[in-house]
Amino acid sequence: MASKSLALLSAVCCLGHVTSVQAAPEVSSLQSALTILRDSDLWERHTTRTASAILVEAAKTLANGQAACAALSEALWAPEAQGQAFSAGLNNTLSYQQYLGKFSKNELYWIAPVATKPCRAISGTGEIKTLDCSRQYRLPTLCTHSAPFSNMTTSNPAPQYQITVNTGKHKITGFRDAAGFRFDGVRYANPAQRFQHSTVFDNTGSSNALAFGDMCVQGGGGSEDCLFLNIATPYLPPAFPGHSKDLKPVMFIIHGGGYTHNSGNMVNYDGVNLASRGDVVVVKLNYRLGVFGFLATDTSGSGITGNFGFGDMITALKWVSSNIAAFGGDPRRVTIGGESAGAMSTLSLISSKAAKGLFHAGIVESQVGGYSTDSVLKSRQTLSEANVVFQNLLVDTGCQSAADPVDCIKTIPAADLFAADKSVTWAVVKDDILLRSTNTLPVASREYIADVPIIMGVNRDEWAIFTSPEFSGYSGDPFSAYEYLDFSGGEQAVFGKIHERNITDFASHPAFPLYTGGDPAYAAFNLTVRVLTNAFSRCKTWSDAYLLAKNRRLPKVFLYEAHRTYQPTLFNVAECHPPATGSPSDEYFKCHSGMVDTALGALIWSDLMPRDAQDIPFSQLIVDYWSSFAWNHEPNPKKKYLEARGYWNTLGQVKKTGEWESLKWRNPTMRVLQWDGYESGLSEVEQCSAMDLGLTYRESA
Repeated sequence: MASKSLALLSAVCCLGHVTSVQAAPEVSSLQSALTILRDSDLWERHTTRTASAILVEAAKTLANGQAACAALSEALWAPEAQGQAFSAGLNNTLSYQQYLGKFSKNELYWIAPVATKPCRAISGTGEIKTLDCSRQYRLPTLCTHSAPFSNMTTSNPAPQYQITVNTGKHKITGFRDAAGFRFDGVRYANPAQRFQHSTVFDNTGSSNALAFGDMCVQGGGGSEDCLFLNIATPYLPPAFPGHSKDLKPVMFIIHGGGYTHNSGNMVNYDGVNLASRGDVVVVKLNYRLGVFGFLATDTSGSGITGNFGFGDMITALKWVSSNIAAFGGDPRRVTIGGESAGAMSTLSLISSKAAKGLFHAGIVESQVGGYSTDSVLKSRQTLSEANVVFQNLLVDTGCQSAADPVDCIKTIPAADLFAADKSVTWAVVKDDILLRSTNTLPVASREYIADVPIIMGVNRDEWAIFTSPEFSGYSGDPFSAYEYLDFSGGEQAVFGKIHERNITDFASHPAFPLYTGGDPAYAAFNLTVRVLTNAFSRCKTWSDAYLLAKNRRLPKVFLYEAHRTYQPTLFNVAECHPPATGSPSDEYFKCHSGMVDTALGALIWSDLMPRDAQDIPFSQLIVDYWSSFAWNHEPNPKKKYLEARGYWNTLGQVKKTGEWESLKWRNPTMRVLQWDGYESGLSEVEQCSAMDLGLTYRESA
């Protein structure tokens, strides 16, 4: 994981802990909402849409408007400045404010004077007018916006870019970059004791949120005091709780990593571009991992009931519900979502009464299931089953021989406890506190499930990354195929046994014809990827979606399969990239994690430069699908919205490819996500059935 520069780290104390803060303007002192006007085309520093401004929304005199700009260390915006022509970005951003109903197209905004015209204003259509200074007009104000772009290695929280919000009890100082306001390293929970559930941080005082907080203990380090979240927003209301009609939907992102690694600080998990382009508030969190987050036992009186990391997610959602309005977010419109372990967590939250009412929609990307559990139907362990891991850990740590083994495991140094946690696949458990079902999502029973719409789907070739020979040396991910396969050498090296099934059987199955021609080992690799992707991701997703619709368990399900992906810098193998001499229109494996940067609009932020002319427009399209879902619970963006924002690439795709339809169980379809995507019948249905993972296999779950 890339870190902030040393200069930045040395300049910022305590990473979100309560401390004295540098003097920064407080939004309430400006007596106005603030909006960063940025025509976010996701090209970032390479964009031609260079005009950007801070909109001080409250009507003020020219003098008071200038004073507000000065408080932000900015000046009145001037259309004559280099790269700041109205048509280079402000045209779309102001037309969008009109679309929201906040201003009319004839509204005037204060702008910078010129020599003979001391009182100037510009209309929402770009007409510049000279006003009579003696008449004391009161108008909203356009200030310059000089903050630079952030990227995966650098951000600049210098004092001139800082801003303070007041949540009612606590003042939090963040900063703005070119795309939006950022509050990194916000404490959402009180420092949690080991193997105890976290509680919402609700102290009075003030804190800095100028750099990421510590990640939770994992292979790269981390701390047990790690319960921080990061917020990105394009809008700050004038006072807490703000005018509810102007608040934005919240997208609450849960990171993946097999419950053992990663954090909300991940370089490719930055949310500021999604916030800017989608006009949403993005929240990413850290939660406790591995043994610290998921150890469980039925040992009487131990209190080690598991799901501590999962409980952290609920604690963060409670913090969001109480505080996010101060950052422009609407606590009544929260969409939770994540990829891999984040997807599994999203499904668990949907089936947890403890999270009831804390969110209103879900996005499930690349869930794991099917053959990846000891029982094809059951997705969670009971406490008694988890106790086997607990007893083994007592042995591995030496705590078994202690006078009080439970006290030993609770007090052993974190480094020693982590060192013993090497071969466990961690997950949530049925603790009868936060989770009462043995299934990730009760799709057919009458057990509790939140009444929310969801998007769910997979990448076409999820498991290619774990099957690649390049991956054999990577020990960080517990879902590696190398932990599920017995190898036999030679051409058959890619075949083996995965829990209940010997996948070598599929080499001669009529539903899985081997690719002909070329290297036999490559043909075997292709078949193995196909089988493993079905086994570990696709078939369970299809069955869940089908039965959710058939049994009317959720109001709507939108299903997808991604056919264009871009692997994150820190998680990739050669097979998951287009040929070196080719392009993304050529065949390659669309692997696990390959949609993360795209869906967050973070390709260039993560230094993933476009491979062809469609990479950035495709990312625009996916961001527009995802943010439309947060706004409307439909992934199809509204035509007038796209026109108001000038999102012509997406508008062209929507017109060309039609609407993304919700799944109907009598004729189930999915959306193929690629450039010029389309509606299609579900893929691999015959193959999933051959693997005993057909559309109805979860019926008895």
